[in-house]
Amino acid sequence: MSGAMRRNLLLVVLAVLTLLGVGAYWLLVQRQGGQTAGAGGSLCNNPPAPARGLTNESIAALRLEDLKEGSGPQAITSNTVRVQYIGRLVNSQQFDTSCQPGRTPFEFTLGAGQVIPGWDSGIVGMRVGGQRRLYIPASLAYGERSPSPSIPPNSALIFDVELLEIR
Repeated sequence: MSGAMRRNLLLVVLAVLTLLGVGAYWLLVQRQGGQTAGAGGSLCNNPPAPARGLTNESIAALRLEDLKEGSGPQAITSNTVRVQYIGRLVNSQQFDTSCQPGRTPFEFTLGAGQVIPGWDSGIVGMRVGGQRRLYIPASLAYGERSPSPSIPPNSALIFDVELLEIR
């Protein structure tokens, strides 16, 4: 085999390997984003930085911050919604997330009292595909009755939520 033929064969092999690598990467990204509203920009694949400089006292009322506007239907009370979420304390410590491997998106009915009041109020008005940060005072979270040692009593909570679907 001549030198020119070997070089051409090597170039073809490199091109095929490059295409296989790009294809494998694309499939991996699609698989990771498959359980959320969109690959790449989803809450679990690209979580927002934690809020900083907050105290329990500084969160006295429910505050909503849209991180990404959705383009789908809008959630209203009585809708069953599926969401991904990351929950943190005011010191940025994460206490819960649906984004862990093996966990699935969380589903509940808005306004049915299945979640803390800050969620029932804070998710209303979101559009599918949107991401919202909920700053929830202790009175609209768990108050004095913490359900977990990870959440001290009377803690304000911060949730980053992505609305995946309305059923």
